[in-house]
Amino acid sequence: MKTILLEASGWQSPDDFYDALLPKLGAPNWHGRNLDALDDSLYGGINEVEPPFKVVMCNSSILPSELRDFLSLVAEIFDNVRQECGQDVSFELK
Repeated sequence: MKTILLEASGWQSPDDFYDALLPKLGAPNWHGRNLDALDDSLYGGINEVEPPFKVVMCNSSILPSELRDFLSLVAEIFDNVRQECGQDVSFELK
């Protein structure tokens, strides 16, 4: 399984998350920067990196609370895709 490491130190907004993740997924330029677009792309067929893969966020505990709340929603999306569609994707906060 491919592991995508993201270093979250200094992040202030969801844009920082998308700036880090989308290039590592090989997302196309037209990929949306919202949770619905992320959800759609986890099913496969959009990004260069296809499931199975795991995203590991380092230093997430030092982020502003609003951003941690956003990342909790991201984790829920990964869980839902895995449970509902059987895609082997995971999201881990460290």
